[in-house]
Amino acid sequence: MALEGLVCRECRPGDTADVLQVRNAIFPPITAEDWDRYYPQMTAALAYRGDEPVGAIPLDQRDFLLAPGLSVPVAFENAVGVKEEYRSQGIGGAMIESAREFMADRCDLLMVYRGGERSTGYRFYVKSGHQDLLYLRPAHWIPPPGLSSEAEQADIEVRHECEAEILQAYSSTYASYGGHAPRHPGYWQQALSSQVFITVPHEILFYRYPAAGAIVAYGIFGIPCQQGYTETVRVLEIASSNGPAGAAEVIKAAGAEAHKRDIAVTDYVSVAHPYRDLYRQFGFAEGERQMNIMGQVIAPQRLFQRVCRGPEALADLKINVWTPTKDYGLFEGPQAKTEITLEGKDIIIERLLTRRLDVVSAVKHDLLTIRNGDGDIAERLGEALPFAPWVHHHLDWI
Repeated sequence: MALEGLVCRECRPGDTADVLQVRNAIFPPITAEDWDRYYPQMTAALAYRGDEPVGAIPLDQRDFLLAPGLSVPVAFENAVGVKEEYRSQGIGGAMIESAREFMADRCDLLMVYRGGERSTGYRFYVKSGHQDLLYLRPAHWIPPPGLSSEAEQADIEVRHECEAEILQAYSSTYASYGGHAPRHPGYWQQALSSQVFITVPHEILFYRYPAAGAIVAYGIFGIPCQQGYTETVRVLEIASSNGPAGAAEVIKAAGAEAHKRDIAVTDYVSVAHPYRDLYRQFGFAEGERQMNIMGQVIAPQRLFQRVCRGPEALADLKINVWTPTKDYGLFEGPQAKTEITLEGKDIIIERLLTRRLDVVSAVKHDLLTIRNGDGDIAERLGEALPFAPWVHHHLDWI
């Protein structure tokens, strides 16, 4: 039960001091100018007790690829905090509920990067309706001496001159994946000037391959310069238009720099990461899964219309949803004559709506059941909502 007299709402112009009063007491601080620079793209759910701000959830509005070529508007929660004396009184959940309401006409999902699946913080997100959409595990490499590479370190500003080549390399590598922000001219400058690189400054290393001529492969790496953070060469993004060969040159170049500094090279990898096998060949060691992307759908009917690749194949269906926590109508085709109900745990339905579920396999293994439906309907749903592999880039972190 939320605190008596609690009021939750979206922040407004002039609320910067209230947001930062909560945020900066818990997380590495930012200035009012830093916050105002990103408003209203970066908005927030605020909780008040009387005139006192007691909680804040900053919300970064961005586009996010659920599947190749399928981008939807989402809001990433970050720097979520409640003043210490007001914790465990339902304030966080009340702010999430408020965010669902005021973001409903702007975003399809609330999302968050979250680790610590046995932690109180993780349980808070599950309790407030978030579900796991992608699991990531750390990959850690201690580079050996003697690495040589045909890649060369360049000034990060070279990306302005070579964005077309960088975009081509990126598209060649990641065109068949979701799980990240879509790339476009200007994206890299925007990402590297985001709040996360203000709160945790990084030394940015940019490597290109080959050293001269058109860029075939590139890597963006960051070394945290903030006290309390492990000094490591973080992979922020690697891409190559000639497959693993170009990527290997970039990795070797970064490895040589890491060896010179006596530090490791690290990344987060998903099951589908295109360079996971290459990392293993270099000797990256993978740890236990440590981070995931969580999300909750705000408007399922609208999202279904956006993610459904072939609604005409479902034109004769009326589709309802049942979970242990909710019932709702999802879709009604123009020639609907058969009414079915998709039955599953909340995580199964959230994954279905975010293209993170192999429908046919889920039905076969009893994770998703279809009332008044058969195998043919499962196959049709699978064709309309095909599973999409996801890859995370630390450059997108917020």
